[in-house]
Amino acid sequence: MDFPSERAAREAMVEIGRRLYQRGLINGGEGNLSCRLGPRRLLCTPSGVNKGFLSADQLVATDLSGDSLHELRRPSSEMQLHVACYEEREDCLAVVHAHPPHAVALTLAGEDLVPCMPEAVTALGEVPTARYATPGTALVADAVRPLLKNADCVLMERHGALAMGFGHRALFDGCDKMEMIEGVARVQLLASLRRPPTPLSAEERRTLQEQREANLRRVKSPPRPWERDR
Repeated sequence: MDFPSERAAREAMVEIGRRLYQRGLINGGEGNLSCRLGPRRLLCTPSGVNKGFLSADQLVATDLSGDSLHELRRPSSEMQLHVACYEEREDCLAVVHAHPPHAVALTLAGEDLVPCMPEAVTALGEVPTARYATPGTALVADAVRPLLKNADCVLMERHGALAMGFGHRALFDGCDKMEMIEGVARVQLLASLRRPPTPLSAEERRTLQEQREANLRRVKSPPRPWERDR
């Protein structure tokens, strides 16, 4: 498995924080990001900091249990959520947790994300909803963990969403999924103003799932020489 250099990971994490903030997917101190630096080493965003205005030196290196390797910096209070993703999915190389407003609104309305658009299947796959748990506690990881084996993205009731990233651009992959979650949720809510949106047919979903699996194989394949960190 290829891991990014720490320099490249820090640069990417700063960029993803800005991107999420600019797209209205996080506000204030919301959200958190992490990625693998090696088999037992992670990089994550710090606690209580606006992720839209990060600098590379603010990011925190931790072990795979989420314990900081830098005594002066604290990792995100929801680090156990990220650790659960890495423990349950060996292929997960990054985790993006944000608070996309339309997706959160769906959970408030008691609705699931419906596979009503092709992108909902090809980009996201199944997106289950985890029961509510108090943010910043181990209960969040407990609520999400049972869903991670069969889903790359999860809605979190009254809270937000998480997306796992794969391949040599894992942070960007996770961010793309988070943007897609919000886009599909927004369309679903708009459509529901007229009538409840219906899912694509089972046959069409099977066809789109085949496309999704082919795309995942490409994303998870080793980087080509010109795609490696310089």
